[in-house]
Formats: sequence, C-alpha cells, structure tokens
Amino acid sequence: MSSYGREEIMSSSEVVRNFGSLLTSVARHQREKVVIVRNNRLEAVLLPVDVYERMEKTCEAAGRLMPDKDLPGEAGNSSPLLDFLQKSRLSAKARLSPEEIDHQIMEEREAWE
Repeated sequence: MSSYGREEIMSSSEVVRNFGSLLTSVARHQREKVVIVRNNRLEAVLLPVDVYERMEKTCEAAGRLMPDKDLPGEAGNSSPLLDFLQKSRLSAKARLSPEEIDHQIMEEREAWE
C-alpha cells in the first residue's frame, strides 16, 4: 500500500476551496501529488498530467511485454492500474476545457450546500 505525507493529504472541501492554486502547484511540480480524502477515506490522487502520461505509457509497455500473463490481485501488482488506465483513457477531444471543469466544480459545490 502507498504511503502519503501529511502535507500531501487534503479534504475534498479544501481541494474545492483552493482548486486554482492547488492545480497550479501540482502542474508546476511544486507538489508531487495531492491525495484527496472524503468522509475519512482516500478517494483520489491529483497528479501532473505528464506524470500520469508516463504511468500510462509504462503500463502499456508492461502490457505489451506480458500480454497474456494473468496476474493475481496481490499488493504490488500493476494489473488493477492497467485495467483502470485502459478503461478511463480519454481522447484529446473528450478532455474537458477549463471552463467545463469550472462549471463541474460549481455544480459540486452547490450539491454540497
């Protein structure tokens, strides 16, 4: 299991309140990652896009090296990550614009109130 430093963990409400500056700090690699917690559970990790893309390429390369290998779901296994990345891959057209992201954030804020 991964471990996270105290400075890397933020509540979802903190993330919403500070999204602009948080996104800038992650994108500029001033923060390596941000782990988002909701209801005392780890829910997501915010990473710079270049880090995510490197992870995706690594997983794709691993899949090409061992395409028929059926790996058990044990700790340290990249199979679940490969599955997730393959299912949630977005094309360039499908990516949201900054305005669409802002709109979704506003909808989330309204839902919480």
